[in-house]
Amino acid sequence: MTEPVFLELGPRPHERPSYPPDVQSRLAADADEIVARYRTGGGDPPGTERSALLPLLHLVQAEDGYVSPAGIDFCAARLGLTAAEVTAVATFYTMYRRRPAGTHHVGVCTNSLCAVMGGDAVHAALREHLGIEDGETTADGTVTLESIECNAACDFAPVMTVDWEFFDNRTPSSAVEVVDALRAGRTVTPTRGAPLSSFRDTARILAGFPDRRPGALEAGGGGGSATLAGLRASREDGSTVAGPPLTPVLSRYWDDDRSWTLDTYRRRDGYAALRKALHMNPDEVIQTVKDAGLRGRGGAGFPTGMKWSYIPQDPATDGTAKPHFLVVNADESEPGTCKDIPLMFATPHALVEGAIIAAFAIRASRAFVYVRGEVVPVLRRLQAAVAEAYDAGYLGRDILGSGFDLDLVVHAGAGAYICGEETALLDSLEGRRGQPRLRPPFPAVAGLYACPTVVNNVESIASVPPVILHGPEWFCSMGSEASPGFTLYSLSGHVARPGQYEAPLGITLRQLLEHAGGVRDGHRLKFWTPGGSSTPILTDEHLDVPLDYENVAAAGSMLGTKALQIFDETTCVVRVVSRWTRFYAHESCGKCTPCREGTYWLVQILDRLERGDGTEADLGKLLDISDTLLGKSFCALGDGAASPIVSSLKYFRDEYVAHLDRGGCPFDPEESALAPRVAEVTARPEGGTA
Repeated sequence: MTEPVFLELGPRPHERPSYPPDVQSRLAADADEIVARYRTGGGDPPGTERSALLPLLHLVQAEDGYVSPAGIDFCAARLGLTAAEVTAVATFYTMYRRRPAGTHHVGVCTNSLCAVMGGDAVHAALREHLGIEDGETTADGTVTLESIECNAACDFAPVMTVDWEFFDNRTPSSAVEVVDALRAGRTVTPTRGAPLSSFRDTARILAGFPDRRPGALEAGGGGGSATLAGLRASREDGSTVAGPPLTPVLSRYWDDDRSWTLDTYRRRDGYAALRKALHMNPDEVIQTVKDAGLRGRGGAGFPTGMKWSYIPQDPATDGTAKPHFLVVNADESEPGTCKDIPLMFATPHALVEGAIIAAFAIRASRAFVYVRGEVVPVLRRLQAAVAEAYDAGYLGRDILGSGFDLDLVVHAGAGAYICGEETALLDSLEGRRGQPRLRPPFPAVAGLYACPTVVNNVESIASVPPVILHGPEWFCSMGSEASPGFTLYSLSGHVARPGQYEAPLGITLRQLLEHAGGVRDGHRLKFWTPGGSSTPILTDEHLDVPLDYENVAAAGSMLGTKALQIFDETTCVVRVVSRWTRFYAHESCGKCTPCREGTYWLVQILDRLERGDGTEADLGKLLDISDTLLGKSFCALGDGAASPIVSSLKYFRDEYVAHLDRGGCPFDPEESALAPRVAEVTARPEGGTA
């Protein structure tokens, strides 16, 4: 008889380590503060305390440098969950480490745009220089190296992060200088972000505790050259560029001194729209946004005022009505999309004011901003802006004497692209794995804590104060009849001046490229995305397509997030599409079979083509698998994975065939990389700055 086989899955309950009493007491006090953020003081819907799970996991990671067994047990005991339930959540998110991290976490973006621009070379150089592989830590415990996905900094590509602070426009040599300085104990200052402390200290910020170091908020300025590119062009180009002029509204004072502060915002009419809105009826506010025709800026383009109107507007007065919630989706994670992060970094109060007006309109007394965890400089400033708003009476009880109450919570995610899908975001905000929900019911009926909820994108909400202040006619004077207003277009890649360009909807790529200095010298446009990696690619034949929702759709793509990734003729389209596909396979939540299995097999086939082992039949298989994804997966992630493959085969099938004929990729990756746009030296002796 065969002896039974037992597999030891981990320490037995009586063997699991626990925190010493002094650490337990300190963590308990911090945990009480975290849990209190999600309580209203009475009548909370069931499940509100569990929303504290993600920040609690950040807290224990700050203590141990990873999510340890003791940390798992601490979170479970505090929230009345099992260790298995907590572990299931922790293992879903990429930012929670299961092994101790080094003093500093170094991440190199190797998604398509950064990879093409030199990110792959940066990552390879660091692996060789440090003598470690991806995910490993140096023997001295100083540096943990990891390739990361798109970090919403595409206009600064290639990008590296240290403890989730930005180091822009990296080259192999400048990246090596940074890690050498870290290992030598010298002060290193990011391009955008505060002077470095440690991976553990950063985790405390993610847990919601403010960074009180002197100068931490000021570090990094209002934004780098790419953030300000469109604003500067709007002042310099004048009548020299054909077509509609740039229209800086949200970006109009991004270059002001200390643009992120309340004082600067109020000098620029900040919170004037809130005062006006509070003298209106909530239904009037909704109708004003409807009349303006403001459409969601997060990808789908759904009318914002209409979404608000779906919330029940006449709640019962007998105490049975459910509370309403506003949730701002600041989980900007799609490759190429990089507009919300600079907006929140330069002018966080624009988002805060918009959120207050939106909450007033939908009769919500609680609002949340769900920010992706990998953008600590933005999180730091948003936390400070919310604190300023409370101190000034714009948040809290009886706002500006109106009788309206609102609490606003800034909630950090933990690394999961799928949480950009609104129902997956709600599950994550409730302290669960971020997986899309079956609809109906829609969030307007049963959203956060099964209560009526509006989920809006950052730019959508930040656009509300100008609409209220200036009126629908002013807003409709820009753009087209079906797509009115202004918006942020993000240009990145092989363009002379990448960055954020605010313009009327309907401007063309040709006109935007004129403002941005054109494609890099000596090269020509090959292909581009109109709305991020999930939108079908377009070519130079589409330079004059008006960039609004209707015309881009008529051209066979989607406007999406207006993330215009520009690739010139040195770029291998198969390499780019392969990297995007790997991203979608990595980020699939695994809930539905078409997406989970389909993205896996797409990656296998594209890898074969890149290695030179592909066959003609593989091209047909790519289309067949894409067909099983399009419209058949649980959420839009499957569509996003299939769209670049189908469109690239439509326009560049000969390039796929060349991979078959030549036994691999015929392109030299070094030709597509760019020289740095900023000085490479970022490390100075102790006490210095960079």
